[in-house]
Amino acid sequence: MMRTRIVFLTLALLVGMLVSQRLCHSTAAQESEKQSGSESLVAQSGNPRLESCIPARFKYVYRIGNFYILGTDERPRESDRDNRQGEEVVLQAVRLFGSFLDSNEDGKVDDPKLLQSLGENFAFAVGSDRRLRPVEELIERKTGCYVISMKTDIWPFFPNWTGRGFQLNRIKDSMWRPDTMNALWEECFHTITEAYRCRDDEWDFGKKSRLGLLMAKDIAAGSYDIEKQNKIEGGDYDWATAVNEYVHQIWLVNQAGKSHVLTKPQNQVLEFMQSTRGFPMKVNPNYPLDIAIRVR
Repeated sequence: MMRTRIVFLTLALLVGMLVSQRLCHSTAAQESEKQSGSESLVAQSGNPRLESCIPARFKYVYRIGNFYILGTDERPRESDRDNRQGEEVVLQAVRLFGSFLDSNEDGKVDDPKLLQSLGENFAFAVGSDRRLRPVEELIERKTGCYVISMKTDIWPFFPNWTGRGFQLNRIKDSMWRPDTMNALWEECFHTITEAYRCRDDEWDFGKKSRLGLLMAKDIAAGSYDIEKQNKIEGGDYDWATAVNEYVHQIWLVNQAGKSHVLTKPQNQVLEFMQSTRGFPMKVNPNYPLDIAIRVR
């Protein structure tokens, strides 16, 4: 339990840095409004400027549209099998993003504007913290894209995780995660919610936002707590981070088929997700790789 708590406190701190420091691109190409399908988005030319920032040690580079997923071949430190390699983490990240973007699995991106927001604002990287930090900084400095990472020397990679099979009576605080959860799922999910935040004001995580007010109702009713984690993190657990984590927890509970344990505010958050066009309410970790183009 202590290992899991430390792992996901670290995840929460990373997302906090993202929410508090990252500025989304304020302009978006209007041409995406005219896209009736996803084929042209998926097959469009890449981002040579971003590609030039990726060192040769990153053996695996994929893109979906202009959204890049890259990684080293470093072995995950904690996994449910000893023979896991870095390539498998990258490939599952590609599959997760493919599934998030194509929930109905018809081979087309459900919401081209979501893919556009991902490509304009973010990249996703897999590898050790030591390898990733310089690349994260370089890509953001050179391209303006914030790199969200799966740090395989810190966080657990459990590729057999299905999002189901855990016991839960209620989500009582921001620190809750299933013990055997694959951290890669959470990082990919947060990348999706951040892309929504960049393209849609309704996805704001502030105290006066729709999502923020719902979490505040849960806290006021005594059915949810963020103060425990805030104290552990020395007062640095900010509100926007907490809302982001709250959304993820609710999504995860619904994915597991346990929405009956959700409080009224949590159910309203779930309804908000369900009402957002193209928002992925399920994920297939075995989604085909066809939606992506291998760059390296």
